[in-house]
Amino acid sequence: MKNIQDILKRKAGREARGEKKELDEKTIGRVFFEAAKGEIKNLEDADIREMKIKEKTLYIKTAHPVVSSELFLRKNKILEKANEIAGSQVIEKVIIG
Repeated sequence: MKNIQDILKRKAGREARGEKKELDEKTIGRVFFEAAKGEIKNLEDADIREMKIKEKTLYIKTAHPVVSSELFLRKNKILEKANEIAGSQVIEKVIIG
């Protein structure tokens, strides 16, 4: 699996050359997941069942209520960190279900 930091560096390189390309849904989901892993140490890929983004709102379905609770309690901090990693405000709101 590619490191998310490498993908974002390539994006920054494209922007420096004048090419503008927005991050796709899958990349934004991975950015949020990487930020969440930094906050929640035991978070695994299997804990998140589904991630969708629509109009800068990220919708997350989790496998366990405990994971939902942890994400809910820390979502503002994770949201800030994810937007910082992405380099722009790609997510404005997170809805956890």
